[in-house]
This record gives sequence, structure tokens and C-alpha cells, in this order.
Amino acid sequence: MFRLSAKKICLAASALLLCAGFAQAQTSEPGTPLTAAPTSVSLTYSLANDSPGAAVSVTITTAATAGNAFVIAPSSVPSWLSLNPMTGTAVPAKPGPAVTVSFVANGAAATLGAGTYLANVHLSVSGYQDLVVNVSLAVNAPASVLSVSNGGSPITSGSAIDLSYTYGSSTYPSTTLTLLSSNDPISFTVTSAVSAPPATVDWIQPNVASGIAYNYGSGTSLTINFLSDIFANAIVGQTFTGSVTLSYGSGQTFVVDLQITVAEPPAVVSSVSPQEVAAQTSGAVTVVVKGSGFGLSTSAGFSANPSVVSITYGPSSGLVSGAMLTSITGGTVSIPNQDTMILTIPFEDATPVAILAAGQTVVISVSNGLSGETASTITLYVTSNPIVSSVVDAGALVEAAPGIYPKVSPYELITIFGNNFCPTCTAPVLAATTSNVYPTSLTAGGHALTVGFYQSDGTTLIADAPILFATDTQINALVPSVVTAADDAMQVVVSYDSVLSNASVASGVSFPYYVDAVAATPGILTTSSTGQGQAAIEMSNGSVYSVNSATNAAAPGSTVMIYLSGLGVPTSTATSASSLAYPGSCISPAAYATAESITTDDGAVIQAAPLGADMYAPCFVTSPTVTIGGNAATVTYAGWVSGSVAGLYQINATVPSKATASNTAPLLVTIGSGSTAVSSQAGVTMAVK
Repeated sequence: MFRLSAKKICLAASALLLCAGFAQAQTSEPGTPLTAAPTSVSLTYSLANDSPGAAVSVTITTAATAGNAFVIAPSSVPSWLSLNPMTGTAVPAKPGPAVTVSFVANGAAATLGAGTYLANVHLSVSGYQDLVVNVSLAVNAPASVLSVSNGGSPITSGSAIDLSYTYGSSTYPSTTLTLLSSNDPISFTVTSAVSAPPATVDWIQPNVASGIAYNYGSGTSLTINFLSDIFANAIVGQTFTGSVTLSYGSGQTFVVDLQITVAEPPAVVSSVSPQEVAAQTSGAVTVVVKGSGFGLSTSAGFSANPSVVSITYGPSSGLVSGAMLTSITGGTVSIPNQDTMILTIPFEDATPVAILAAGQTVVISVSNGLSGETASTITLYVTSNPIVSSVVDAGALVEAAPGIYPKVSPYELITIFGNNFCPTCTAPVLAATTSNVYPTSLTAGGHALTVGFYQSDGTTLIADAPILFATDTQINALVPSVVTAADDAMQVVVSYDSVLSNASVASGVSFPYYVDAVAATPGILTTSSTGQGQAAIEMSNGSVYSVNSATNAAAPGSTVMIYLSGLGVPTSTATSASSLAYPGSCISPAAYATAESITTDDGAVIQAAPLGADMYAPCFVTSPTVTIGGNAATVTYAGWVSGSVAGLYQINATVPSKATASNTAPLLVTIGSGSTAVSSQAGVTMAVK
């Protein structure tokens, strides 16, 4: 009853181990007569080779003279422990022989993780308390080993990863390694070394210098990038080699070799300029092809696969397919760099079949002959339509930057370059004025030539431009004054016998030419007619006028007359005056048109008679600024020129007293202020003595 009561108390306490101890404390059984030597056992098991350590023998003796039979309680033996024997009879240490029990770890220990495990083995003798032998098992894990994979595939230390860089590309190679530990987490460090080419800078750039690799999850990522500068001067076929070393544990390393091969790029064509050309019956045309990956056999790295250019052309009844351009007499290919190709295309081949006949196309194909490469193509259109290639200020002659529409201003003198403007013109055609006004349609050999400014749709006419001069490849004209009210992205359209430059040259293919309207686009005229160098400047000495030059320099304090284009609409407002005074006595543009009985000043040649003795031509109330040699000049007049077309401007300026003597003193004209200020072209000079 006493022992049963103790058990009930234990159950109520819900602490099994405490219960066992409490019940044992209350028993009346005597202590065990058995003795164990040693009294505790330490065992080992190696996971590295799945084997137990040495067995430990425990000698069991008794104090009883007659000996004691004992049994090892199975429930006290863990699964990882093997004992032999499980029963026996202990006798006194003397005279013996003693009973020996062997303790050893078994194969079940292989299922355990690394660590220490404890057990209490009970040897029971009837009527006595148990003898407890304490057993510890140390399960030893193998040393952690680093494994590395690349792209999901395991790699071994010392193996190489092959990478490729395409010559000229802005996309640079990189590779990612995945690191895993076989057991415990591994701390690692990353170092790199360059083999070839020798470099003062290590071009291998791991994204981290150190880290920890774990034995679970998706692993630790290590990304290896490369310094992009090393590829700037690379050549096709060149190989870059180096290595990355992962150091971990006690002097352990994992080495990954790296090899980057510079591959030849495929040829890619992005544009051809011009993309439309006039028909030819002799000679050749030169076009510039832009793209990437171009190379000749003489170019470094391209000896194996130089760029090959072929053209497809000819009438539909006799199409010539894929003729190599250089195999055609007169056909040439020049490649100054990998992005640029200059082609000379003759008007016909040896057959003869016309290559540059009007109304047909020439397909340009470029290939580097690489395995699996598809030739890159672009179409050159041959047309008899007028072709507008460029619109520039007639004084400055400065082309707009690529991708930017040229800017034009009202009354500006412009030069239009192109082709098919006047196929019948064998000589320049000068426009004749009617009632002192230049025409908006020029007749040459019975053919009509016009220049229209259209809204961006290309069909809504804003106004036709007065024309001053024309050849088959050049037109000088005046921007209509009403463009100030037009939207940006106006189209400049040349019409020859009603054939428009923005008309389709093939089904659905046209080449409109766009310009933007602004208030002013100053361009100083130069004596070389190139927009550079000596400005077109007159000097007066009484009634004698002379041209400024290195042999006829202007003195400080003297007045010079600068001629230019693109200053925009004059702002003068006078309708009458009693004396000459700038700018108060400058007639307004509208008042001048009324006095001349014309509807607009567009194309008008400014006459002296309507001005009278007390009026100036239309001018600017707020003068443009002029600097000569960097010093501000005093402006005494800025406006149209009597006797010249509305759109030719004259600025009278006093040479600054601080001006330094020079045959090439920089000259600059600026109109407007703040964010609206615009200046004349750079590179214009004058002579100062």
C-alpha cells in the first residue's frame, strides 16, 4: 500500500523522472550488491567512415559470497548500444573469475547527427536496487567539405569555366557559383588572380570577399564579374585567363579557373545614309552604312571572318540576287571602324544590268560568315522624286545634330541640299523678281519647282517659300514669316512638276524631312561661303566701302557692317518719322508691305523709295549683342538691308577699344536674353588692327 500510494502521488505530479526517484527513495530494498569497473563508459562512432570506436569492457563483481545473478534491463539500453552478455552471475572479485560485459556502439548510431548522447544502463538483481552504468556516445561528423556548382552542374576544384565576350558588345560576361557545405556551415574567403593578359589591375571582380556556405537550402551564391575596361581594346580570338580561390577550414582551398574568349560579333546593320538616292546613268553613289560588328581581313581579329557585302538589285524581270559588291566593277567597301561601313555602288554591273535605275531598290546584305549567322539587311531606294537631304542656315551652314530636327526662323535664308530638284537644269537657275518680290515657284525649262512648309501631317500647307536660286542638288530659299504660328515638326517639301519629296518611293515608304520653328537662328555669312572663318563684313571710309580681311583690318573705334541671316521678325513699329534715329525711325514690316502695296514682306526686296529720307528699313527695337575678340561692341543698327531681300540682316557695330589686334578675332552675335538667347555659329572671325 505504501508503494502504491507513492505511485499515485507521482502520477499526480506528472513528472516521470521525479516519480521514479521518489518511488525509489521510499523503497525498502537494500542497495545493489554489484560493483562495476569502470563505473561509466565512453563510446565513439565516426560518421566519416560509418564505424564505431573500440568496445569498452565493464567487469561486474559482487560483495555476496555466494554470487548474484543479474539481468540488464532491455528498456534501459538505447538503440545505438550493443551489450554482451545481457545476463550473468557476479561473483566476488576474489577468487573470480569476474563477469565482463562488452559495451559498443552499433550501426544505429549512423542515423544520429553529430553530437553527444547519454544513457543509463540498469543491471538488476532480484530483491536489490539496480546497478546503473552511465554510458556516453560521441558521434563524430566528418570535416565539412565545400562543394561548388555552376549553372546547376557540380564542378571540381581546378576545373575551368569557359565564358565568351562578343567583340564590341556593351554586355559583359559574368558567372555565378553556388556553394554548399557537406555538414557544418563553412566560412570562406575569396581571392582572385589574373594570368593573361598581364594587368596592373585585377580585372576579376567577385561580388563578395567572404561569406558562409550552409548545408541546406539553395546554397550561397557567389557572382563573379569582370572589369569592363579590359574589353575596350580586346580583339577577336583573344583569351583572358585567371582564377578564383575559395579558402576555408584548416588550409583547404577550392580553385575555379576562368577563361573568357573574345568572339567575333555578327554583322548588324542599323541604317544607311542616305536611304534614298537619285537614279544614275553613269558613275556611282556613296552611302554610309551604320551598325556594329563590321570588320575587314586587315582589321585586328577579323582575319577569319571579314564582313562580306552583297547587294540584290535589278528589275523584277531580271532580278540579280546576292552579287558581292566588290565583285562588281567600281564597287568598293571601306570599313573605318566596326560601326561604320562606306560603300561605293556603281550605276550598273557588267551584264549590263542597271543597279541604280529609278523606281527600284537595292538591298544591302552584310554578313561575317559566322556559323548560324543570318545576314543583316537594309534597303536603299532609288527614286526620281525630289530628295531633301539637309536644311541649313545659308550663313552658318551648320547641320543639326543627329536625331534633332533643324531649327528655322521666319525670313531666314536657308539652303536645302538634296537631289532631283531640277533634273533639266544644266546650270544654276536664278529667280527673277516680280514687282521686287521673289517668286514661290521657280520655272526652269518649263518645269515648276516649289518649296512648301507643311504641318507635321505633310499635307496641310502653311506657306510656300520664296525661292532665290536652284540647281539639281541645291535650293536657296526664304522661310515664310508665318512659320512662327506653326507647330513643331513641320515638313519641308520640295515639289518638281507636282512630284513631292515626301511622296512614297515604294509601297508605303516615304522620307519626309522635318524642321522646328523658333524665333531666331542667327548665322553670320562668311567670305568662304562655308560658315567658318572670315565674316562677310564691310567697312566704310566716307563714301568708300571695303571688305574686312587680314590685309584690311578694322581699327578699334571704327564701325563695321556685319551681314547675317536668321535674326527673326524685326520688332520696329514706326509708320512715319521726321528724322533718322535708330531704332525709333525704323518702319514696321507691316507698314513697309502696305507702302509697297504687297500682302507680305516674304521674298520682298527692300526698296529705298517707300522709306524716304527719314525712315530706316524694319529693324530691332532691342538690339542683338555683338562681341569682337570677347569684348562687347556697341550696336548702332540691326535690321534689314535696303536694296536686299527681307531676310538679309545688317548689324552696324563699333569695334571695342579693348579689342586686341588679330586677323582671327572671334565674332559672335546673340539675340534674345536668358533661356531664349541664341547665338551665331562658332568659328567665325574678323580682322582687327
